[in-house]
Amino acid sequence: MANPVQSTPLEAASIEQRLTTRSLGRPLHLFAELASTNTTAFMLADSGAPHGTVVLAETQTAGKGRLGRQWTSPPHLNIYCSLILEDPKLSRHVSWIPLVTGLALAEATQCVCGITISLKWPNDLLYLEKKIGGILCESASQGSRIGTCVVGFGLNVNCRETDFPEELRPLATSYHLATRRFHDRNGLIADIFNQLENWYDCVESEQFEHVRRSYEASCATLGREVEIACLTGQTIRGTATNIGEDGALLVSTMQEGKNRILEIRSGDVKHLR
Repeated sequence: MANPVQSTPLEAASIEQRLTTRSLGRPLHLFAELASTNTTAFMLADSGAPHGTVVLAETQTAGKGRLGRQWTSPPHLNIYCSLILEDPKLSRHVSWIPLVTGLALAEATQCVCGITISLKWPNDLLYLEKKIGGILCESASQGSRIGTCVVGFGLNVNCRETDFPEELRPLATSYHLATRRFHDRNGLIADIFNQLENWYDCVESEQFEHVRRSYEASCATLGREVEIACLTGQTIRGTATNIGEDGALLVSTMQEGKNRILEIRSGDVKHLR
């Protein structure tokens, strides 16, 4: 665990006084420990928590990433956060939510920490090809309509190499490792939500071309040869070329001797070169 002087505690009041948002982070719930911030966010949503409610934890005992993977959550060093979205305008365009969340995280990182991170479609944040953060969006249906969406994200902020499990050290990094200094998580969290509300406004007003161009400019996946493990069990290999009109990844691949452009909306993407 880092010395408190190096990684200062999360403080709800410190975050709230820096927010310029209308709804995001209002209210904000901060916990010393949770099993999973996403799980708690869904519980709060079921109890009537409003759109924009935020759940933060200093550590998670059962943090999760995409496809059921475990998210390592050492205490007092990083950001483990989930956000409740109850806005029908956002729910109609849920495919854009992880992409604009990534844009907000990248912008806040540049502004507060002074480093540039890239986005791996659709949910990962990279620094020099190592994972520095991840996004997990989950939805719960209510009858015949789309219901609550919870956006969870984890950022490796102040952890050192020894804070990662040994098997993750070649694959993961942190803001501290990138800059050789410790960062104020409270200010970073506030700026994330200030940026994020602006991007959600873009989705609500259907400014998809602006969102698409912005994401393409920050996306490390485009132009790369990729291998995609689809949820159906199919594996697709090709070149990622563009982002589609609904946020899908467009992949150029050879099938039956012909070049085809496939629209990928889910799957586990591996950068090959």
